[in-house]
Amino acid sequence: MGADSLQNGSFPSSAPSEPRRMESQALTRAMPTNRRKLWEELLIQGIALGGLFLSMRMVLKYLDPYKEQREQAKKRSAFLKQVLGRALDLNEFEQLLAANVINPAHIDTSVDDVCGLDGLVQELEMKVLMPMMHPNLYCTTLWKPTRGVLLYGPPGTGKTMLAKALARYSSCYFLNITSSSIMSKWLGDASRLVRAIFTLADKLQPCIIFIDEVDALLGKRGSSSEHEASLQVKTEFMQLWDGMESGRGQRVVVMGATNRPWMVDEAVLRRFSVQHEVGLPDVAQRKAILRSYLRRHQREVGGDAVAEALLQNAAVPGKSPSGALDWLAARTQGFSGSDLMELCAAAAQQVLGEHWAAQAAAERGRRANTGAGGDAAASTSSSSGSGGPLKLRPMVLADFEAVLAHKRPGTEQADEYNRRMGGASSSSGAGGAGGFDGFGSGGAGGDMSIGAVLELVARLARMQAAMQQGDAGEPAPNGNMDGVD
Repeated sequence: MGADSLQNGSFPSSAPSEPRRMESQALTRAMPTNRRKLWEELLIQGIALGGLFLSMRMVLKYLDPYKEQREQAKKRSAFLKQVLGRALDLNEFEQLLAANVINPAHIDTSVDDVCGLDGLVQELEMKVLMPMMHPNLYCTTLWKPTRGVLLYGPPGTGKTMLAKALARYSSCYFLNITSSSIMSKWLGDASRLVRAIFTLADKLQPCIIFIDEVDALLGKRGSSSEHEASLQVKTEFMQLWDGMESGRGQRVVVMGATNRPWMVDEAVLRRFSVQHEVGLPDVAQRKAILRSYLRRHQREVGGDAVAEALLQNAAVPGKSPSGALDWLAARTQGFSGSDLMELCAAAAQQVLGEHWAAQAAAERGRRANTGAGGDAAASTSSSSGSGGPLKLRPMVLADFEAVLAHKRPGTEQADEYNRRMGGASSSSGAGGAGGFDGFGSGGAGGDMSIGAVLELVARLARMQAAMQQGDAGEPAPNGNMDGVD
């Protein structure tokens, strides 16, 4: 029968039986459901793994709070190895402090930028820098290196700038330490970080350990509000400092800067064997500082950024026969070095302000003539950025005059505000307009005497009685609230 089928050109029937066909159809219908369940299982497993991963990261973050800082410190440590040309074996706490190390080649402040402090620079050069540059010579009882230098004075006088300039001049690494860089909420870490300061400085020597606002870190001990951890940090720092002094040939010095030397602990002051006040500049120093900033601006901008009359200190008819810089130095009494820099920056901004104002006016005129819309600021910026270098007029003495009309030293502005606020509180008690008559009348500084309190209570009682009767009077023009009918 099979041969006959082949001879007739037909094939035998291979259709499945009925039970097998029904089973195949059932499997086909169940396949999408199984596939959907499989994807659901995979999705659930993925979400669970993702949540577990995030949870582990959070747990590890809390268990190791210094992980990010340590990673940055490792990169910084690798950079230090490359710069020094030798391998540095740093522990984890030294790596945390490595981010505060400044290479002397990367310091942009030189001794020439420190104007008006030539005598102080020379003295520090002899007492601090020479022992670090010639350690073999300074190794006797009397010829010994200086281990501590304290610079104190008003804010903005260039204490930090001087320390960086000395580090660059002597090619010393600059380890900048603040209270936040060593304080830790974990028990014992602060003491380990203090120890790492001196071990890292020893590996980096020659090195300057600079502590800005040293009164915040090494202030007076014995206060009732002082925490035990802060006391341990101070004690640990001074002990390690003494150990550094006993070391021979160690080229490490601790420099501190503060505005409040009376707040520094007496034991710390004793260890600062060299102490100098960096006060406000006098007339000659202010003149040198102004000339330095103007020359630097001329060098950085190029061209005629500063008028030649200012740079050469030419005479100003009717103002200063001696010169423009002399006139400016005389008009800036009480200005610190930082205030003088802000003064020069504000005067330089006058030139840019005139340029932008002229461009904005020209753009408004162009739009008025052509009837074009758009944002003036956007078109101004696009027009200014499309051309070449800006053609600006040079800085002149008139720019400084315009700034000096409202510019004063920063500390003086804050003091004046403080006096004004204190005067306002006392004047309100003296019968000022709109104020309660009675505050501050009992004494200076806003204190109230018993008589003033009784008088105020009586007035408030009279006012309350008048309001209840519906016949309250208006306050008197001088602020007296006795105006009751």
